[in-house]
Amino acid sequence: MFEYLYTHFGAFIVPLHLITAMIWIGGMILFLFSVYPSLKQIPNQKMMIRTAYRILTRFFGFLFPSTILLALSGVVMELGAHYEDKSPTLGAIVGAKEAIWVLMFLNLLFVYYKLGDTKKKCMADERELAGDNLRLIAHYLFGINIFLGLCAIYFGLILQRQ
Repeated sequence: MFEYLYTHFGAFIVPLHLITAMIWIGGMILFLFSVYPSLKQIPNQKMMIRTAYRILTRFFGFLFPSTILLALSGVVMELGAHYEDKSPTLGAIVGAKEAIWVLMFLNLLFVYYKLGDTKKKCMADERELAGDNLRLIAHYLFGINIFLGLCAIYFGLILQRQ
């Protein structure tokens, strides 16, 4: 079944996989290097936290469907291309890519949890703690996912050359 899907719809599945990966990683890069520094310019901390919360909530509304499409297209590509049959090295690269995406998704769930905590802290006038959550998300959690995502893209380029 997966081989059939990959053989007949690979021209659609591979670009879908790439686009959803770019949405995920590119969105985090955009937030880290463009949106978050701009948000820090807002003088009212409560307004800054609420604005960041709204931006990230909209981002997650777009991101979760993208991650589902990314996972589905990745499974079809992995099982349809039979990389592990071609070479043990390619099989290991596929396994590494799967592990990376799972780690990224778990990190993303933690970011979502911290985002909810940020809203609670902001509503309880614990702005300093809410700001700490935003810094954790922007500087560390997104940074980890960006690094892992770029590694996964590199591994994907290796697989596409085979």
